[in-house]
Amino acid sequence: MKEIRGVAKKETLEIGEILARDMNDCEVKVNGAVHTIRDMGEVAFIVLRKREGLLQCVWEDGVSEFRIKDIREASTVEFTGFVRKEERAPQGFEIRVKSARILSEPAEPMPLQISKRKLNTSLEAKLNYRPVSLRNTYERAKFRLQEGLTRGFRDFLYGQGFTEIHTPKIGAKSAEGGANVFTLEYFHKPAILQQSPQFYKQMMVGVYDRVFETAPVFRAEKHNTKRHLNEYTSLDFEMGYIDSFEDIMGMETGNFTIHHGSARAGIRSGLSCPGDQRTSADRCDPAGAV
Repeated sequence: MKEIRGVAKKETLEIGEILARDMNDCEVKVNGAVHTIRDMGEVAFIVLRKREGLLQCVWEDGVSEFRIKDIREASTVEFTGFVRKEERAPQGFEIRVKSARILSEPAEPMPLQISKRKLNTSLEAKLNYRPVSLRNTYERAKFRLQEGLTRGFRDFLYGQGFTEIHTPKIGAKSAEGGANVFTLEYFHKPAILQQSPQFYKQMMVGVYDRVFETAPVFRAEKHNTKRHLNEYTSLDFEMGYIDSFEDIMGMETGNFTIHHGSARAGIRSGLSCPGDQRTSADRCDPAGAV
């Protein structure tokens, strides 16, 4: 066994790596899950779902070294082909596929049509098949949005000299003194799930002057609205040596500005923007409208 000295260089390229270089007409190797196939006869559009978005690949009769019927939706594949600029493709380029290697195939058809722009199904169906429904581009975009918000929050506060802390979520008493807490038994002793990291933030301000945390909090509040959550990710910060409340307002305003940009970047990344997600086949075929 050879010595491992870090992350090994992969032969396959990601969308960002291709976009970062001028690779038009270059031969590349890519992998991904088959999101959808649009067979137009002598040409077929195979859209791969990757972590950065959708990647359009083109199969051509007499050029590609495999049969289009050998590729199934929801399979994972590795394609070798040439990069071609294509403004109508989701990423501004496509892969003209030469050869294919099938990595895995589904045992049965997918229970949900995840290749649609939005899942037109019930919440119950989405939750029952959650590992599948999250592969829909709109369903998974919410995680990119969440990542963009927390990344912006962290990056901004790091730039302002804050230290990130990680506080306990199981405690003996609530930080806010309210009755709406989740209670549990902790090794034969009563405990609660914390509503807020407030005690710990105040404690750590005396250590680092400026601290923050991005973590879940819990509130045992019965509700019938969409504006209340029993568990959510809280973005908390605490700072010392302030002259007035305007210092807090300034910090919050700066944070909101960063949040707005980070959220937009997260949405673009999650939805393969700019441009919509229709393939060239969708634009050529009126029935391809999603």
